[in-house]
Amino acid sequence: MNKGHSKYHSENAFCGDAGPEEMAHLQELIAKLSDEELKSLVENVGIYFMGDQPREEYEMVIDEAAREDFYRECNKILKSRT
Repeated sequence: MNKGHSKYHSENAFCGDAGPEEMAHLQELIAKLSDEELKSLVENVGIYFMGDQPREEYEMVIDEAAREDFYRECNKILKSRT
């Protein structure tokens, strides 16, 4: 695991050790989310911003989420649509 930047977040975060296939899957999932859903997801996995940010900012940090937290919260959002 990359011990630089990734020492500041969960050891099970995508950032630092996810392969290209897993990162592509993460990108596919977040592409399905509206801006508000993505913002909610980011906050629900414990990543916070001061004030609203453009979507790109939320997309850039979501890989710092723990995998379990990300999949749990993303599934909640997607299931809530049906």
